[in-house]
This record gives sequence, C-alpha cells and structure tokens, in this order.
Amino acid sequence: MKSVTKRMLALAGVLAIGLVAARAQSDGALLDALVKKGVLSDKEAEDIRADETKDYSKTSASKLAIGDYVKKLQFYGDGRLRFDAYGQQFQYKGNSVNDRERYRLRFGLIYSYSDNLSAGFELRSGTADDTANQTMGGMFTDASINVSKIYLQYKPIDSLTLIAGKFTQPLYTTTDMMWSNDLTPEGGAETFSYTIPLGGGSAPVRDPKDAKSMAPAAASDSSLTVGWVGGQYIYVNNNESNQTVPFSTNNNDVFVIANQLPITWKVDNDLTVKVVPGFQFYTGGGNTNYDGGVPVNYNNTGTPAAPTFVYGTANSSNDPVFTSPNEADDLNILSAPGEIDYKLFNQSFRTYWDFDWNITANQRVQNVYLGPGGKFTAVPAGAAAPSVATAYGFSPTGGATQAHVRSQNQNLTDGVAWVIGEQIGQNKKKGDWSLLGEFRQLGLGSVDPNTNGTDFANSYLNQQGIKIQGAYNFTDFFTGTVTYYNSWDYKNGLYNDLNGSNAKAAVGTTQYLVSQSSMQRIQVDLGWKF
Repeated sequence: MKSVTKRMLALAGVLAIGLVAARAQSDGALLDALVKKGVLSDKEAEDIRADETKDYSKTSASKLAIGDYVKKLQFYGDGRLRFDAYGQQFQYKGNSVNDRERYRLRFGLIYSYSDNLSAGFELRSGTADDTANQTMGGMFTDASINVSKIYLQYKPIDSLTLIAGKFTQPLYTTTDMMWSNDLTPEGGAETFSYTIPLGGGSAPVRDPKDAKSMAPAAASDSSLTVGWVGGQYIYVNNNESNQTVPFSTNNNDVFVIANQLPITWKVDNDLTVKVVPGFQFYTGGGNTNYDGGVPVNYNNTGTPAAPTFVYGTANSSNDPVFTSPNEADDLNILSAPGEIDYKLFNQSFRTYWDFDWNITANQRVQNVYLGPGGKFTAVPAGAAAPSVATAYGFSPTGGATQAHVRSQNQNLTDGVAWVIGEQIGQNKKKGDWSLLGEFRQLGLGSVDPNTNGTDFANSYLNQQGIKIQGAYNFTDFFTGTVTYYNSWDYKNGLYNDLNGSNAKAAVGTTQYLVSQSSMQRIQVDLGWKF
C-alpha cells in the first residue's frame, strides 16, 4: 500500500508541474532525483515512466510531431488593448478629433536546428508596416493575421550573427523618430560585437541578437564593447524591364544600406555609456512605384512624367506619407543615438538621445518635395505667371505661383531631427514602474516619413513637441502604460507660402505634409505577454 501511495504521489507531482509535454527531458530528471533520494525504487520509477507514456499517447498533445532535426522550440507572443484619443489642428480652418479603441496581437516561433543555426516567423494583426493596431467598431469585422517576420539566422562564430528574410530591426534606436518600432525590414543584416575587459577584469564576450542589447555582459570590472551592425534592406522591388519600359530607363530596385558602430563602455555596475554612430542611404532613386507594374515616373511610351503625390501608400497606415518616383531620392542620413544608464539612490535612470542629419536635405526639399530641380518651365514674355502645376505635386488651390516656390527652395533646408529624454525606473517584473519625458524636433527634409513612427505628430515632419509616459507592472507579464504627446510647428508659415492662402490643400500634396499646425494625443495601454 505504501508503495502504491508513493507511486501515486510521484506521478501526480509529475503531472502537476506540466511535464507531460516534455516528458523525455524533465520527467526523467525528476524521477531520477526521487530515486536518488530513496523516495522511489528503480522499478517504481520505470513503472511510472511506462504509465505516463501510455497515458500521453492517448492525448491530443501526442499528435504534435517535431522533426528530429529541430533541437529547440520557443513560442512567444503579446497582446495589447489601447484607448487612443487625439486632436489635430491644421493651418487651414479645420481640425480633426478622434478617440478610438484598438487592439494588437503578435505571436511567433523560434526553432533552433543547432547552436549556430535557427529560423523563425511571427504573425500579427494588420498589414501596415508601421503599426499592427486594429481599430474596433467596424461592425464586428474580424482582423486579418499576416506574416510580419520570417527569417533564417546563422552564427558562424560566437561574435557574429547573420540574418536574412523579414526580421526584427537590428539597428540600435532609442526612439521611433527614424524607424517605427513596428517596422520589420526585409533583406539581410549582420551584427558583430567584441568585448574588451578593462582594469584587469574578465568580462566575457557577449553576442546579442541585435544591437539594441549590445551592452557588456555583467561583470564586476569595467569593460568596453565595440561592434558593427550592417543592414541591406529591400525598400522597393521594380520590374527592371518589360515591353512598355525602355531598357534605358532608371528602373533598378531601391535598397536602404545602413551601417552602425556601437560602442558601449561599462564603467561599473552602476554606470554604462553607449554611443552608436551610423550612416544610411537609399540607392536607385527616381523609380519608386507602389501602385502598378510600370514605374510611375514613366508612361507607356517611356516619356518621363512629373512626380505625383498620393496620401498614404500600400504599406502604410494613415500617416501623411506619399508615393513619388523620387520618394527615395536625397536621403543620406548621419545618425548618432545613444544613452547613459546609471543608478542614484538605488534607482535606475536613463538619459537618452537621438540625432539624425540628412546631409542632402536641401536637395531633398527642392527636388522631391518641390519638384524636379525645384524649377519650372519658364514663363514666355508677356504671359501671366502660372499657378504651380498639379503634376508637380502642388495643388493650384490658392493660386501659388513660381515665386512662392522659388522662395521655399532657398529656405526649406532643415535636415536635422533630434530627441533628448530622461527615464526613471524600469519595467521588468511585478511592482516595477517607470516615468519618461522627452522633447523632439523634426526638420522637413530630415527623415523618411514612410518609415518613422506614427504616434508622435501622426508622422508629420516640420514638427516639434513633447512625450510624457508612465508605466507600471501589475505582474511580471501584465503592464499598464499611459502616454501623452503634444506637438506643434517647427517652422511657421510654410503652408501659406506653399499654398498661397490658408485654404485646404489637396490631400497628398507637399502642402498637405506641412499642413498640420499642432496635435495632442493620449494613449492608455494594457499589455500582456505569453
């Protein structure tokens, strides 16, 4: 009777801690421990293994078959409910007020074939590249689930990681000023890191999955970590040639080529400094096309056409991005994000910044936003000055003339975007809290509005403002967050100078990109992970 009781208790313990699905590894270890401590005999342990195997074969879990070549599986995911309310004021007479209830779902799987080869995928709600949010109130319509990641990762050595496919952004960022936090680039990337012990210590080399976690491994002594992150992203894929496009046309694919040099100095356990200079540029400009099989800058006869601007693109949500054959032109951005992590009075602090400078911003404003070369056809002698042609992306509403545009060609040269912020606290486990405040400023020619985040100023450029955020961990997996944004014009008068009046501009034109006067937004989030 005692033997039966021990067997029942041991078997119940195995089942209670959920070892049925992982019996080959965990059950054996537990039963071996019970035998070693004399709770079970060898025969009793073998009988339990046999009974458990018999019971498992009758369950639905036994139908999950995994190839022998898969060494490890890791499931992950998160959900979020959001209340999002904003008020948007424009340069013309009008405003927009919206409050909405939203949700987001993400679920992924990482499967390892060996210590240096793995692959994975992630599914999420929504199709936009800059947000996975879905808005409630569509007469109970179900949200679509789409592939947001699918990639293959290889580590030939401990300090080097290679990845290809559609994956988490490996570039280090402190904000979403240039890259949306929800954006998953496509193409290839490489990360390398090497840690040098300082002061006679022995801090081990750390090989992060991406540059965001490139901090020295925990050690009692100081260390210096240096690295390199490279990205080759496929921005637009074009049909290089077909029967309607001459071979002589510029119809190459558009790539984003990015490089960063992360440098992290761990002074001690309470102070870490990270600086990450970098440079990224766009190739193959003058041929972006989101809407058809033929480049939009050429008609069927091969004659160049003027840029046309569209509100939104096939891969955006509702921010004022635009589609133009020149959209990827004149983007050559030097960046230098960084942070200082330190402790005071046993409390974590983080001072962070972001700095992006498009060194060809003057050309981008003139050639992309204001038309080819920033110039228009000369007016014949004695003829009246024409309104700006719609074909150049300018609405004739308000009677804007060449003089207005030429004036802006000389003045709209701001290519700098920057952020400075401070965070107190961290959110890692139950009871943790954090407070964050930042100020940011974005010049009109500074960054690509198709890739930056949409929460601040709805992704408009020529904006500046603040972000304030508080977060609290109710449990290790359940977090509440409240965020407030307030933004306003960086340079005043751009809209009226471009549009010729304070009348509403056509949606999608360059005037529309600078038509926002100010915006206030509050977001309340409840998020959980699994």
